[in-house]
Amino acid sequence: MSARPVLLASACLLAALLLGGCALEGDFANPPVLYVDELVTRAWQPEIYIEPENPPMQPLRAVFFPLRMRPQMANGQIYAEEMSRVFWQSWLRERVFPGLAFAEGQTWRGPDQAMHLADGSADLLVGGEITHVMFGGSSGTTQVSLRLEIYDAAAGTLLWSMAHSGEMRNAQTRDFILLTKKSRLPAEPVQAIMAALAEDMGAPVAAWNHGQPEPGEGAPSALE
Repeated sequence: MSARPVLLASACLLAALLLGGCALEGDFANPPVLYVDELVTRAWQPEIYIEPENPPMQPLRAVFFPLRMRPQMANGQIYAEEMSRVFWQSWLRERVFPGLAFAEGQTWRGPDQAMHLADGSADLLVGGEITHVMFGGSSGTTQVSLRLEIYDAAAGTLLWSMAHSGEMRNAQTRDFILLTKKSRLPAEPVQAIMAALAEDMGAPVAAWNHGQPEPGEGAPSALE
């Protein structure tokens, strides 16, 4: 087999990878290194245990309480609040609710406590807990699992109950003929995971709250 088809195929591979959000480093003395940004891996859609049968008459407002950290760790609730803030900001961007306040400094302890703190300022209460977290930093594997609940703020009725999980894994280095491919993790993988989980879990809630038809079956666009 001649070298020309191999070089052509390698050039096509390089072009495709560069178009997919990658960075190329190298010099004339060594083969170039292609860094590829890793995506958040979710093995399944959000598990929805309870959901309303009918949408509201008009879009509802909500207050988001920082998730409770179930795993025992030093400064666990401080980490949980920062992770919850990423989730909340993602729902703001996705406009899941027309109004979504963040209960700064308050840990989710159930609907009774939340109803007292909300004091009629919202229609819904959003809370839950982080059930598993493993911080891998920019070189290891990071995993997050969480459970989310949404209650009627006036009656305390549970409307939504769902769970989801995701991870970012540092893939192995792969050597090609003309270059070396290495995966690249963000500085804070846990934030990327929380944002991805928020997008997945916000889609059905937003569809219900805004009276849209249920989304069809299939993986979310960012699912890998």
